[in-house]
Order: sequence, then C-alpha cells, then structure tokens
Amino acid sequence: MRPSGVARSDPGASGPGEARLLASGVLIQQLAQVSGLLVLLAIVTLLARRLTVAELGAYGLVASLSGYLLVFRNSVASSAVRAMSIAEPGEERSRTFTAAAALYAIVGLVTGLLLALAAIAIAAAILEGELATDARLGGIGLGVVTGVGIASTVWLDALRAERLFVRSGLTEIAGVAAHFALMLTLILSGVDLAVVIALSGALPLWSGVLSALVARGMRLPIHFVRGGVERATAMTIVPTAGWLLVVELSNFAMYAFSRVILGAYRSPVAVGLFEGPVRAHNLFYALGGALAVPVVPTASRYQAEGDERRLRELAVRGTRYTLALAVPLCVALMALAEPLLDVWLGDRYGSGATALTILVSYWLLYAGLVVTPGFLVGAGRARQVGLITAGAAALNLVLALVLTPELGIEGPALATAIPFFLVFPLMLRVGLDASGAALRELARRAWLPAYALGAALAAALVALRLGAEPNTLPAVIGSAVAGVLAYWAAFYLLVLGPEERALVRGLAGGYR
Repeated sequence: MRPSGVARSDPGASGPGEARLLASGVLIQQLAQVSGLLVLLAIVTLLARRLTVAELGAYGLVASLSGYLLVFRNSVASSAVRAMSIAEPGEERSRTFTAAAALYAIVGLVTGLLLALAAIAIAAAILEGELATDARLGGIGLGVVTGVGIASTVWLDALRAERLFVRSGLTEIAGVAAHFALMLTLILSGVDLAVVIALSGALPLWSGVLSALVARGMRLPIHFVRGGVERATAMTIVPTAGWLLVVELSNFAMYAFSRVILGAYRSPVAVGLFEGPVRAHNLFYALGGALAVPVVPTASRYQAEGDERRLRELAVRGTRYTLALAVPLCVALMALAEPLLDVWLGDRYGSGATALTILVSYWLLYAGLVVTPGFLVGAGRARQVGLITAGAAALNLVLALVLTPELGIEGPALATAIPFFLVFPLMLRVGLDASGAALRELARRAWLPAYALGAALAAALVALRLGAEPNTLPAVIGSAVAGVLAYWAAFYLLVLGPEERALVRGLAGGYR
C-alpha cells in the first residue's frame, strides 16, 4: 500500500531514484532562484547607471518591499505544499488545493494593501518632491501587481506538492525570462520611475500564470472544488502557516527595516550605497529559499512515515552538500567585495565593501541544511523556528537603532549578522533533535571538509587581490568564478565518495 504522502511523480520510495529526485529538484530550483537573482542584479545594474544615487535609493526603498512582503505568501506556501503533499491524491488533494487557493487570494489582497500603504508612508516620511510622487504612485501600482501575482502562485506550489520539481523550476525560469524582457524594455525606453517600480513586482504573476498553463497542459488531477474551503481542510494549512508567518515577518523586519532605518538616520544616498551589498547578499537568501522547495515535502513525508533513518541522512548529507555549494560563493564575495562592487555598480559604490562582507559572513553557518527553516518546518519544528527567529529579529531592531547613527551602512549590516551568529547554536540544537543526527557526525562529514577547503580558497583569493589587484569586470568575475570552480573540483575529487560522484555525473549527464 502506497503511503499517503507519496505523489504519483515519485520515481521510487528509496535508493538512487529518491536521491536523484531530490538532488535534481534542488539543482533545478537553485538554477531558477539564481536566474531570478541574476535578473534582479542586472536590473539594479542598469538602473544604477541610468538613475542618480538618490533615485536608486527611492527605487530600493519601495520596490524591495514587494520581495520582503512576500512573507505572507511564503508562510502560506510552505504550509500549503506540506498539506497538499501528504493529502491523498484525488478529491482530498483537490480540496486542499482549493483551500490553499482561497488563502493565497486573501494573502494577495493583504499584501497588496500593505505595499501601497507602506509606499505612501515612505514617500511622506523619507522622500521629497518628484521622488516622493514616483514612490507613491509606483507603490500603489506595485501593490496591485503583487497582489494578483501572489494569488496566481498557488499553481506553482501545486506543481511542487506533486514533486514535479524540475517542471516547476523550468516554469519559474521561463517566468524570470519574461520578467527580464519586460523590465529591460521599460528601462531602456526611459519610462517614468513610478512605472518601473510598479512593474518590478510582476515576477510572481509570470510564474503563477505559466504554472497554471503547465498544470492544465499536463492534466494534473487537481482542480477547484465547490465548497472546498472547509474549516477542517484549511486547518491542515493554517497552524503551520502561523509559525511560518512569524519566521517570515522576522526576516522581513531584519532585511527590509534596515533600509528604512538607514534612510531615516542618514539619507536616500546612504540607502543607494547599501543597495549593492543587500542585492549581493540576497544570493544566499535565494539559495536558502530554493532548498525549501524540494526539502519541505520530502522531510514532511519522512517525518509522517516515521522514517528516522532517511530523515537523519537528509540532514547530514544535505548539510554536507549545501555547505559545499554556498561556502565558496560566500568566501569569494567576502574576499573580493570592494573590487566587485566597483566593477559592478561603479566607483561610487565601492564604499559598501565592508557592509557586504559583514552581511554575507553569517551564511557560512546558515547555509547548512540542518538549520534551514525549510528542513525544520518539514520535520515538524515550525514553532521552535518561529520563536528563535523572532528573538533574532528583536535583537536586530535594537542593534540597528543603536549602530546605524554611528556607523552608517555598516550599522544595519552588523545588526543583521550578529543576531544570526548568536542564535545559531539554538537552531542547530533544534535541527539535530528533529533529525536524530549526531553533532560529531555532522562536524566530520559536513563542516570539516567544507570549511577546510573554504579557508584555502580565502587565502588564495586574498593573495590574488593583494598581488594582482584585479580592477576590471573580466578580471574580478574571472577570479571569483575560477576560485569557486576550483573549490567544487577539489570537493568532488577529495571529499565525495564513489556513490556521490556517480550521482553528480548522473545529474550532469541528465542536463546535457
């Protein structure tokens, strides 16, 4: 008898098929997230070279809200994916999908209203003149676009709940391409800043609409059920979503309020200088979000089935691989922060190097799967994650208010990194308890190889920067890419075992 949490797309309950499904899901989702982040970086790069620093600051203050206010959507999404993935295929899953769609519509409405109100408040309190007008009008349009987009993304999460990770990832990449084409057209045609701000939040709408077309084209057995919004069905989503909302609101407070506090104490120019470090830091935030897509339904399934062995191995091997992915990226950004900002955004933005280094630093720890919210939520520990993250957010607010007046853009960077370093032991304890993994095993199989190679890479990149002083885009990007690729090659040759190498070769062969 097949367990209720196993979707029809499952290629195998265990063994290489299960490992390949999860690994391919992580890979394609990270490609989707990275493509989205690269597009956002490209958009910021174009805007930085076409706008004044103050105009870029106004854009960052308002447009960034659409990303951070996805907290409401994200809190419902992970819980809805979890509920749909363990619901019996057929009528039960369709009812769960219908309840999720209703919640997404409510969340879209609330998010859109909050976006408009926040933009109006920022325009009145921080900006002046034409900047204030553009922020106000753009923010109202942004609220409408984002609200409709959030409601449509229930189809994307339905694909994920069916464990169609590759299909959902490719659909997201197509949405990213469409969004980039739209934004590129707007920027190069010289439209008003208000229009650029309003349509900067269209990415969820692209993903949602394309996912609906894919789901219909595949004839997936999920559909809206008349009277499907029942209290019992909704309550399979809401409790976990409540704690996830705490997590997402805490992240929002830490990542979004830093710009507001910086703008209030300093100026829109300071916010513009902070934009580069924040956008580069978001690479890791996006990678963390990518991990949650396949991990939430997979960990939920293992936890529901009481499969302690696979849950433990998911935690240890997941941490091993995610650190191998993120540590070299983190080291490269920290070692080459100043020349990277100079060649990316221009000489005016190089002073943000210290802030970038500080912002990225805590991801050396939090890139490990065992401490990520996606894994812990899937393992049924949403409450603990919510409480810990809320504590970190409260400390962040205090530190930001204290440090920003004296330190400028380094203040909010420190206020973000310090709380995460302090609460890491608590998150680690919850992760080890949820997974049954041993600290010694985690240190030996995941931490030791990842950080040893990371230290070697850091020494090499610092020596290169001091000796060769790369100061052109090809030189800086080439140095970073070469360092990251060298790290991954060393990890493949020196750390991975024969079975792990076979998995890597199989995945590489599948995407050629």
